[in-house]
Amino acid sequence: MTGAVASELAATAPQERGWRWFVLALVLMVLVTAAPAWPASLSLLAGAIRLLLPVEQFALLVLVAIASCAVIGWWSGGRLVVALLWAAGAGYVIWKVPLPFSGYGAFGRGWALTLGAAFGLVCLVSPRRALLMRALGAIGVAAMITAAGFTTRTNGGSTLFDGPAQMLSREYQRRLGESLQSWRSRSDTESWRAFAQRFPEAADRANRMENLLVILAEPLSGAGSARGLIPGPLVSIAPALLALESLLALVLGWAAYHRLSRVRIGPPLGALRDVRFNDQLVWGLVVGVTVLLLPTLAEWRTVGANLVCFFGSLYAFRGAGVLTWWTPDRLAVPALLALVVLVPILGPVWVVVAVLAVTFSLGLGDTWRDFRAGAQPRRSSPR
Repeated sequence: MTGAVASELAATAPQERGWRWFVLALVLMVLVTAAPAWPASLSLLAGAIRLLLPVEQFALLVLVAIASCAVIGWWSGGRLVVALLWAAGAGYVIWKVPLPFSGYGAFGRGWALTLGAAFGLVCLVSPRRALLMRALGAIGVAAMITAAGFTTRTNGGSTLFDGPAQMLSREYQRRLGESLQSWRSRSDTESWRAFAQRFPEAADRANRMENLLVILAEPLSGAGSARGLIPGPLVSIAPALLALESLLALVLGWAAYHRLSRVRIGPPLGALRDVRFNDQLVWGLVVGVTVLLLPTLAEWRTVGANLVCFFGSLYAFRGAGVLTWWTPDRLAVPALLALVVLVPILGPVWVVVAVLAVTFSLGLGDTWRDFRAGAQPRRSSPR
């Protein structure tokens, strides 16, 4: 990036507005990262969160994203000392994070560093692209570097994915074991037995939740890997979950940097109702569905499942923007309250499935028919 372009971006980029949603996102970041320390009564929910995040230390990814933005800010005319402080802080946390320097610990540290470096490189090469395209490019570069690193460690007779799958499977079983142990320390008490007798439906849902976590995380017996074990469902789609987690971390790091620094490195985040992206990304979803449906491509179904999970989530997010665009202010809070009321009635799984089905359908339909074209939003801008 030339100095002229950097100065122009810094001078013309608008400022972020509003702190409400940003502070809420920071609170959620802290809560998610602290899930292992949640009380025993919430250990099943904490276990679900821990299994949905391949890199459990979500705040670490956000910190690395802020440091990467600070370095780009220095390149764009900011102060060197600020970039050095953020980079040194991120490096110190990566070094001191309580994880071993092998296995999952090495993977988590390596992914955080690779993602931060890739995001900085993409920002330098494509200074005028939107944040979403920068983030997707950075995730793609980081994934290729990580895959190349795993290739050098692949043993004879095993595929590229066997080593990472076994590593993540062990890590997921550790997290699941900790969560279930914490939950059973609660469910074995007299107070829980009394609660279960009084509210048997709630106790039954807790048991179903416990069984669901085991099914999603435990490996299956079979000939799917070098050790005769097929990774659990969540381990199989861990690449897509990692990409989504990294995308959220880069977005939050971007928002945090632009609220802490006066040097702009791009436009601020738009409102949820304005979420759009290149319609050509639909081909990622099409390829994933094709791989899943064709019997001749059965060996690639794990790849297809990851493509569907990642791009399907992107279109669900786009659909949430469409839904937000058309929802009047006076109906927003009642709609959220209705979802909260439905959780104990239908269960959280069915509520999440219904919400994802609606938002995904809207997002995918918005690719061919722009639902927001020529219409004014029915929600006021966040302040």
